Amino acid sequence: MVNSSEGDINIGCNVQCISEYDFFSDSNFEDIYCRPLKTDSPYLGIKTFEIKDKDKFFGREKWIVNLGDRLKKDNIILLLGASDTGKSSLIRAGLIPYLGSNKKSLINISFHPNENPFKSLYQCLASNYGKKSPIADISREIRENTLIKIVTFLKQDYQCVLIFIDQFEELFTKTQKPKCDKFIASLFQQFQQQDSSVKIVLTMRSDFLDKFSEYPQLAKIHDRYSRILTRMSDAELKLAIAEPAARHGVIFEQGLVEQIIHDFHQQNDYLPLLAYTLDMLWKRENIASRVLKTNTYKELKEQTFGSLSEQANRFINASVGWGDRQEQEIQKLNLALTELKLREQSARVLNLLPVQPLEGLVLAIQTMGENLEKYPNQLLAPVLGSLKEAMNTPTEANSLRGHEQEVNCVAFSPDGKFIASGSSDSTVCLWNVIGNPTAQFLCGHEQEVNCIAFSPDGKFLVSGSIDGILCLWDLQGNLITQPWQGHEEGVISVAFSPNSDGCANPSGVRIVSVSFDGTVCLWDLQGNAITQPWRGHKEGVISVAFSPNGDSIVSVGFDGTVCLWDLEGNTITQPWHKHEAKIICAAFSPDRKFIVSGGSDSTVRLWDIQGNPIGQPWHGHEGHVNSVAFSSDGKFIISGSCDRTIRLWNINGNPITQPWRGHEGQVNSLAFSPDGKLIISGGDRTVRLWELHQILQDRVIGRSQRKYENWVNSVAFSPDGQWIISASNDSTIRLWDIHGNPIGQPWHGHEKEVNSVAFSPDGKWIISASNDSTVRLWDIHGNPIGQPWRGHEKEVNSVAFSPDGQWIISASNDSTVRLWDLHGNPIGQPWHGHEYWVNSAAFSPDGKLIASGSLDGTVRLWQCGWQEWLQVCCNRLHYHPVFQNPEKGSDVEIAHQTCQKYVWNPQFPKQLHNQGAAKLKEKAFSAALEDFKQAVQPNFTSHWKDRLAWQSVPTENQ
Repeated sequence: MVNSSEGDINIGCNVQCISEYDFFSDSNFEDIYCRPLKTDSPYLGIKTFEIKDKDKFFGREKWIVNLGDRLKKDNIILLLGASDTGKSSLIRAGLIPYLGSNKKSLINISFHPNENPFKSLYQCLASNYGKKSPIADISREIRENTLIKIVTFLKQDYQCVLIFIDQFEELFTKTQKPKCDKFIASLFQQFQQQDSSVKIVLTMRSDFLDKFSEYPQLAKIHDRYSRILTRMSDAELKLAIAEPAARHGVIFEQGLVEQIIHDFHQQNDYLPLLAYTLDMLWKRENIASRVLKTNTYKELKEQTFGSLSEQANRFINASVGWGDRQEQEIQKLNLALTELKLREQSARVLNLLPVQPLEGLVLAIQTMGENLEKYPNQLLAPVLGSLKEAMNTPTEANSLRGHEQEVNCVAFSPDGKFIASGSSDSTVCLWNVIGNPTAQFLCGHEQEVNCIAFSPDGKFLVSGSIDGILCLWDLQGNLITQPWQGHEEGVISVAFSPNSDGCANPSGVRIVSVSFDGTVCLWDLQGNAITQPWRGHKEGVISVAFSPNGDSIVSVGFDGTVCLWDLEGNTITQPWHKHEAKIICAAFSPDRKFIVSGGSDSTVRLWDIQGNPIGQPWHGHEGHVNSVAFSSDGKFIISGSCDRTIRLWNINGNPITQPWRGHEGQVNSLAFSPDGKLIISGGDRTVRLWELHQILQDRVIGRSQRKYENWVNSVAFSPDGQWIISASNDSTIRLWDIHGNPIGQPWHGHEKEVNSVAFSPDGKWIISASNDSTVRLWDIHGNPIGQPWRGHEKEVNSVAFSPDGQWIISASNDSTVRLWDLHGNPIGQPWHGHEYWVNSAAFSPDGKLIASGSLDGTVRLWQCGWQEWLQVCCNRLHYHPVFQNPEKGSDVEIAHQTCQKYVWNPQFPKQLHNQGAAKLKEKAFSAALEDFKQAVQPNFTSHWKDRLAWQSVPTENQ
């Protein structure tokens, strides 16, 4: 994290002394009541403290001042402490804001070492300066002078530099020793500069101090500059608990703060759990009363920790013997703390996926593998959520590397077996779909290769260059003719006519090219110009394509105009121009009915063949759209942009998925494989392959519509058949006995009509969905559990429990489906796919699938079991180079082992089959059938041709 905050350049000076703060929690109740009431929670819960949370961080004021004073005279501090004592929070939300900076005076660089500290430093700097900035390039150098060079660069713009390396012990637990040694040497070199304008802060768990024995430099730093962070005193804890609430105009009931301190202070690693509990207490309480009550706290302990232990009793009993009731409470609290740690691990995945999807995918699998057999599903909710998000985050199937400069163009051969790429290094390369080059780099151009295309029979390849010439090649990389010359300036786009059978084009195959010189040229295979150059654009022409039947040509100019030509060079219509800025690329639909274009206004537009725009521009990209293409069935459109992303759209202009990230530079060229299953993209020095079938996980299986207009919108039986729950348009829920007698008063909590209700499988909980856009959980007595679950943007129409009671699904008018855990935490992002209101959602009996029905006339099936999610994630990487020879002990190796064990293990079906055979002999027919069913599940392998293989394993006797 690169950041700065307000204050003075003199470190620790001209900043209000923290010890002189007035603490509102010391005031009497009346004074706190007079403060403005803020209803949002002042506690972070499972989130970590950052600089922006400085106004919520209390209890460590003396430490902040002390560390600030130390940094005035020393250039480095090593802060030691036990796990979860708040070291990171003290620095991020305490010390760094206290030091302060004028935006042009002090910059702080914060990062974790992780597996590669140089890469972590690079990611930190790249997020602020850009991936291709000089300072980002410097940070990737694994050298002893790297930090010195970075500091020298930063001091061009800033007077002071603060380097904060959090969780320094990761150098010894995650980083390979050669990189660890280099980084420590680089750190010590910077420290030896004795530059008072550079301050270094390190935090580390004290139980890793023995690792310093191998590094005399670190031992010296420890001996002179280390501090041990002690546990918070009762007075400090009281301030940390009461002050945030007081600043929001809320008090604790008398004696409650002391009770909370007593409950938590006698445990190790209590701070994260305390923050989580305070946040939950705030959210459950009626804040309008301005009092956090003891009874609410007791109910929270019983319900939150009680439900956790109830779901995991067998897990706890297997590992820890039960003692007295106090021991049980401690075990429950430790279990909740485990959940918080899992959430932190999952947060790393979620933070990584948007910027580095491949690394995020690997980390999601690795996190799942490390925890799967340790904890029950209830605790694994955040891990499962990050795995689900990884499954839904598009990741390239392969990355083809070899060009020395930017890749400008890519194309598939008609049979889908080969890929061609052209680069600014003036070469053309042929690859197979596994990513291996099939020939030496093709050299014939003298400058950048801008465009490339295969002949319809796949035997030839044509390329155009900024040097103004075209080259025709065979698939062995041989030039067929001399280079073709005819354009006066660079060739920008080239295309073959789609037919060679002489039907619409009796003269055979033609090649069309366009240039910066504003002309369109038509050629035969010998390189002869068929006509004079066609002129119709006022500026350079940057894109050209044949219609699907080959009888017309569309060209796009820098001036934003689109021209339609016949094969004699006559314009069929008047040039058209509807983008707000210049058009950069265009493509025909397979049925010749539509043209799609991309512009410098960051939009994609659809046109009919006469040039009339269809609908509004499609917005989503944040930079020029450089390339567009239709899928072979005409259902999808792909676009690539200067914003480094690729987007997939349906024909109506709706984005199908999140943007695909992977390129480190702009995306210059895109193409679908002939079967529509693969997409190729070119940009930075790489060519990237994407598997469309891995991205489109849901499938349409039918049509269904239904509408209810009655006053009572939903009813459900309890699992034992003794109770009935109903939901009404009057915003209430009612419980009835089997004879129709109402039980108690109506349940109030929703603000609008209640559309759906459902019992949990054990009958203890009820879930409800409302037009107020929320989902609510209730106990059987009608008490709402926690705050409403917010996430949907419009009315929620349907809710349902999973068969095991662990998950809840909801469907909404915002066209999405959401999965939640029992605490109301969403599992991953909303599921997009429907194009209109989603009216209903339900789990399959085995809990592995979810069906949803929508007013768009479709029913969709979604995978919802971790086994399916893990299978998709692993298969996406099965043949990826990242899984070839992973470093020992790395996240990649753990992820590979996880996939090998849970997805690709060939022995597993065999074991199930033999297990089922044994049960059959014992006449346990149902159990045997379940084993046999699992043994013949699809053994899906994501190879390039996407064939589905069913594997039935014979018994030993067969």
